Amino acid sequence: MHEVVSLSCSHASGHLLTHLYNVQETHIPYAKNAKLSHSNSVFLWPVKAGARCNYYPRSLNIELAGGYGYLGKYEFKDPKVDLAAFGSEVEVRKQDRVEKNDFQRLLDAGARPDGALLNTANTSYWTDYNKLVYRPASLLQSENYVHPMGNHKHFQKLLFKEYNVGEEEFALLFDAVDDSFRKNLEASDMIQGINFVSEVDNAWGGFTNEMMVQLKDEYFNNGANSKHNLWCYGLLAQKPNMLTRIKSIVEFSKNSSLFMPLSLPHQQTSLLSPEFDISSSWHRAAVYASFVNSIWGLNCQLESPVRMAEIEANLLRGFDRRNIVNEIRIEETEKQESPDQFGQKQESPDHFGLVADANIMDMYLGQAQNANEKQKYINLGISGEAKAIGKKATVAKLQDPESESNHYVNPYIDEIVDVDTTPPIFSKSFSTTFGQNVSLKDTLKEYRKVIQRVRLPQHLQVIGDKAELVEDLSQLIDEYTLDYEDESDYE
Repeated sequence: MHEVVSLSCSHASGHLLTHLYNVQETHIPYAKNAKLSHSNSVFLWPVKAGARCNYYPRSLNIELAGGYGYLGKYEFKDPKVDLAAFGSEVEVRKQDRVEKNDFQRLLDAGARPDGALLNTANTSYWTDYNKLVYRPASLLQSENYVHPMGNHKHFQKLLFKEYNVGEEEFALLFDAVDDSFRKNLEASDMIQGINFVSEVDNAWGGFTNEMMVQLKDEYFNNGANSKHNLWCYGLLAQKPNMLTRIKSIVEFSKNSSLFMPLSLPHQQTSLLSPEFDISSSWHRAAVYASFVNSIWGLNCQLESPVRMAEIEANLLRGFDRRNIVNEIRIEETEKQESPDQFGQKQESPDHFGLVADANIMDMYLGQAQNANEKQKYINLGISGEAKAIGKKATVAKLQDPESESNHYVNPYIDEIVDVDTTPPIFSKSFSTTFGQNVSLKDTLKEYRKVIQRVRLPQHLQVIGDKAELVEDLSQLIDEYTLDYEDESDYE
């Protein structure tokens, strides 16, 4: 069935996966004569229940204590306890807990709630707008650190902030993670890949990398299982925690087969409506999800599906160490010119097929531009535009025979916009483009300088072996250097 299992490590990752699984929920046929456009068993786990079929996400979610909001581990598994059965002498002690919003109450009642009930004030938890039921084994949490500040339960000054803290915390959850992951694998016939989704600038980086190392060693390092598509999506914070960021990026690159760091800086773009709120986790995750869903759609569409292996092979072309996708863009779709009765594109009637008259002043002053003009794309990559390394990948609604990239057709690429739990922040149709370019080299050089200057013991504790990290960065720089360049900046 070419299944894909996704692992969410952190609250921001939970928001991203919730948007993606809510799209998958729209593919589920609720009527016998419903026409299918996607394979529901790729990202969802179908379980027969009599004449019905229940669908659960093929996922493993890990949160800090309290990160699930109203959702309890056995919320939809066990019946509510009838306290009256214990008599009148029962003393009930209640703790404050997050209440369900109106959207979730209507879902529980079997109604179809209106997405207009959701707003930035009542979607601080991803469970506030999640539409699928999770199996209890898929919901794990750290018992030592508390959401949202990440402070330790018993040591308030100890925060879930640095890379090494996450490594230590994973050791305590390894058995539970291993058990849940194994159950997901056992429910798969022919797995095509794993998605790891994690934050990069805090302890989740160390937690997720240690999980990748352990699971890869346990399940994907022998015989026929030695080559699998282990993709990692890394969510970058607005304000970088530099040492942890550098360590996470290098280790994610080493232990995944494809690493896509995602950032969302402030930018003026025609793709997003004025309602977009960058401070909202719900809004930010929807932008990330619009990119990731363009790939998920390829993986599970019934007609001409594209597997993770094909996308990865076309991007890397055998250069497995050059696996950081540093250029990622969501681009506004240009309007197609309608052909005339002879099948030819119509010319503008104002110019009768001729080029418009030029403004003589533009020759001296340059082309006039609107100071408030917005760019027609969203840049999600870790670095800017530069000379491409190999062919980029483009996912669009229509085929483009003139495209110079690896062009994939996803007719449903913007379906996420129509999902009722997606915030109304998109104002245009879009396509996505991603690949590698040489600009990452300059970013990595700056990272290397930062690591070379590390001296304090507490900082060395975060990055581990300093010499090894510098060497890893140097090797990555070489991978993203196409021509001979002076390395005199190496200190």
